[in-house]
Amino acid sequence: MSSTEIAYQGVRLDILNQVYGPGERIKEVAVARKYGVSRTPLRQAFGRLISEGWLENIPNQGVRVAKWSLADLEHIFDIRVRLEPYLTRCAVDRLDTTQLLALQGYADDFARYSNTAGEVAIQKRTQANHLFHNTLLMASGNPRAVAILNNLVELPLVIWTFRQFTPQQTNRSNDHHYEIVQAAGARDGCWAESVMLNHILAAKNAVKSRLASQVESAGR
Repeated sequence: MSSTEIAYQGVRLDILNQVYGPGERIKEVAVARKYGVSRTPLRQAFGRLISEGWLENIPNQGVRVAKWSLADLEHIFDIRVRLEPYLTRCAVDRLDTTQLLALQGYADDFARYSNTAGEVAIQKRTQANHLFHNTLLMASGNPRAVAILNNLVELPLVIWTFRQFTPQQTNRSNDHHYEIVQAAGARDGCWAESVMLNHILAAKNAVKSRLASQVESAGR
């Protein structure tokens, strides 16, 4: 494994394990020493993490862990609400048998880890969720809209979102996946669109509520 890859994987795992919190500055010297790499490959790793949305480069301040404000989340979810249900409806009539079976499999994978705690379970749910949604998006026949969503919904944000879910909210998300599979199997685009809308709105309100409570607690 190259020095750049060692630094990339190490910092990424530290963020996932909350060694560094949202908005926390990452000090080059300390990280380079921790992973036994020079500053050149470390900066290359930082560049990759910035491009993927894990880190932010702040002028005259350095690199910090990405964070999302309540306004950021509002904007992201508002765009998803307008695009993703529509793309889901478009996808339903275009999905072939292989894709329908894949959707069922991804829903099963998500469900398998829905009631399991820990970082591995969150990673597994995140992967299954990404594959589920991406299968629908890619079948929609609208690559421009898909590109907008893929640039908007960054993996760190998805992982952070799942961290905010209660077990009940995770189970509700799981139920939505299965209902979308049912709607797709019935070739009912309106049904699938409606469930996807509820799915995204439920996630939006769960995250908003959790973030608002965190802000309130921090202000005490």
